[in-house]
Amino acid sequence: MKKTNILNTSILSVLALGLTLSASAQTQGAATTQTAASADPGPGLVGTNYAEVDLSYQKQGGAPEFTNDYQFVSNTAFFKQSTYGVDANFTYDYLRGSSSGFTDHRDEALFGLTGYTLLNWGKPFVTADAGYAWQHAGGVSRKGFAYDLTAGVEFQVLKDLELTPFIEYSAEPHLYNHEAKAANFPDHLFDYGVKATYRINKEWKASLSADLDQRSIKDWGLRAGVSYSF
Repeated sequence: MKKTNILNTSILSVLALGLTLSASAQTQGAATTQTAASADPGPGLVGTNYAEVDLSYQKQGGAPEFTNDYQFVSNTAFFKQSTYGVDANFTYDYLRGSSSGFTDHRDEALFGLTGYTLLNWGKPFVTADAGYAWQHAGGVSRKGFAYDLTAGVEFQVLKDLELTPFIEYSAEPHLYNHEAKAANFPDHLFDYGVKATYRINKEWKASLSADLDQRSIKDWGLRAGVSYSF
C-alpha cells in the first residue's frame, strides 16, 4: 500500500507540473497576441502553445498482443528567434493491455525540449525527452528511467492541414520486453510514421497518426487526438 501511495503521489506531481506548463503557455500567449495576430502560424503544432489528449491502439509482438495508450501532452513555445525556436514539453502516458490472463500496465512521465527551424518548404524539428516509467506486468512491478528522441518535418499541404513524417527512438531500460516477457533487460525501439493535423478553428485541432516499428510490419499503431491552442 505504501508503494502504491508513493506511485500515485509521483504521478499526480508530474501531472501538476504538466498543467503548470499549459498555464505558463497561456500567460505567454496573452502577452504576444498583438504581435502574432498578423501572422498565420499554420495548422502545425511545433512552435505553438497547446495541450493535447490522445488515444492510441498498438499491435505488437509478444503478450499482450494489443495495447491501448492514453496520452496527455503539454507544449510551451518559450523561445522564438527569427526562423528558429525551442519548445518545452511534458508528456504523460498510461498504457494497458492484457492477453490470456497476462496484463501489462505502465505509467510514464517525460519532460523534454523541441528545437526547430522554419524553412520555405517545411519545419524540421528534433525532440528529446527523458523521465521515469512505472510498470506492473505479469505480477511483477518494475520502474526505471525512460527516454525518447524524435525527428520529423511538418509540411503544410493545405491551409488547414499539416502532414508530419517522423522517426522515433524510445527506450525503457529495465522494463518488460515484449519479445521475452520473463526477461528484465532494456527495451529499445525505433518507430517510423506520419501524423496528420487538421485545424478545426483557431483554438482546436484534430490529429491522426500511424506508425510501424523496427521489428516487423505486423507491429503497428494508430493514434487519434485533439489539441487546444492557447
